[in-house]
Amino acid sequence: MTTDLIKSKKLFVGIGSGAIQLGLWAYYAFLGGAEIVLSEVDAHKVASIRANHQYYTINVAHFNKIVPVTVGPVYIYNPMVPSDRPKLLGALAKANDVVTAVPSTALYTQGGIAQLLREGLRDRKTPVMIYASENQVGAARMLEHMVYEGEKKPDPVQFSETVIERMGGAHMDEAFIQKLGLECITPSLKQALLVEEFDKIVVERDEIPARYGFSTLFNCFVPTRDINLYEELKLLGHNAIHFMLGCIGKLKGYAYMSDYNGDADYEHVGCRALLDETGGWFKAKYRHSGELVATEAGFEQWADQLTRRIANPFLYDAVDRVIRDPGRKLGWNDRMTWTMREALAAGIEPRRYALGVAAALLMVVPGQPAESPWVYRDSMSREAALDHLETIWGTAAEPDMRERLLSLVGKAVDVTQMWKQSGESSLYPFLLRKEYFPKVAVPVPLRRVQRDL
Repeated sequence: MTTDLIKSKKLFVGIGSGAIQLGLWAYYAFLGGAEIVLSEVDAHKVASIRANHQYYTINVAHFNKIVPVTVGPVYIYNPMVPSDRPKLLGALAKANDVVTAVPSTALYTQGGIAQLLREGLRDRKTPVMIYASENQVGAARMLEHMVYEGEKKPDPVQFSETVIERMGGAHMDEAFIQKLGLECITPSLKQALLVEEFDKIVVERDEIPARYGFSTLFNCFVPTRDINLYEELKLLGHNAIHFMLGCIGKLKGYAYMSDYNGDADYEHVGCRALLDETGGWFKAKYRHSGELVATEAGFEQWADQLTRRIANPFLYDAVDRVIRDPGRKLGWNDRMTWTMREALAAGIEPRRYALGVAAALLMVVPGQPAESPWVYRDSMSREAALDHLETIWGTAAEPDMRERLLSLVGKAVDVTQMWKQSGESSLYPFLLRKEYFPKVAVPVPLRRVQRDL
């Protein structure tokens, strides 16, 4: 990387080099003509990208094909290497946009990210936007607090929450990679990134004073002043329906989310949960926000697009990836229980989401590591399943809401067990015969999610 290059282009610095960083942020920085610098502690990944002449490759899933895209040159440094760290700090001092994209906000301290930013942003006089893209509400505020430790943040520096609905991830099975003709990140890194073609990423609106003349590299993204609305929509809409469908799909024996194509359960159980059990409370809660997605038409459009993307047959989104870390995802303040609580508070019985919770409880062994194999257990009783759920909730559970949720999930465990033991492949007709749903007016038919696939 030369001084001339830094002066001639906007500079992007990405901290972390996983699927979100390489497949989204650095990719769009590349499309925007930026100079790209990456910070990565995996010595093998650093060496492999350097050995590949500073280039890497991702595979982009459209609705009708997969297209490999080569990104570069990128300059990648290891902050733990004494000769690399000054180069990273120099890049941070001049960067236009900075992105953290690491597995957990715990790495802000444990991985030294806050300290790296503290050193790199010291005495910053020019504008910079720092996007925190860890999948946690309030991540940017947390990082800002850690970097400045009670000191006043300089005016030209802004930290932005992000809401990233883009799906995809890494594949390491050589036979799978060869079967699809995927290109590996580099020839020496035996893994391939497959991500969807989708750039509707929501970020906080730029509040850097106009006198600094700041403009972000990411003009394709969607800025908002109401990021909390979109964070809830992502966690309690997108993430909730994804996990719920993944758990039920696992019981069905599905390997990929696209296996749902042609399955009526996708519409009547999955899509209906998104429209009614999330949409019912979400639209009421945010109807005065002025955001399109909180309107009837806007929410339906968002849900329709999301459900088509989840089932994209060229994305090969693995069910096992979607349902990972169930202990966290079933937690009191995470996607499943939280959205069910919101629904109940709005007078909506979230019976479909309860099926997703039940499916997870029937496959996860209490007390075993989160990475243990998911195996259906036909001997799991309602009592054992609910005891496990209460253990996950711990002391966070509020007594009145806890009882209502346990009642719902208990009924879902019973009917899910009966369905599995019946040997039937389709869940929704079985639920109707067992009168699992209250008798209400027949809902308006859904548009087929497969129509554009």
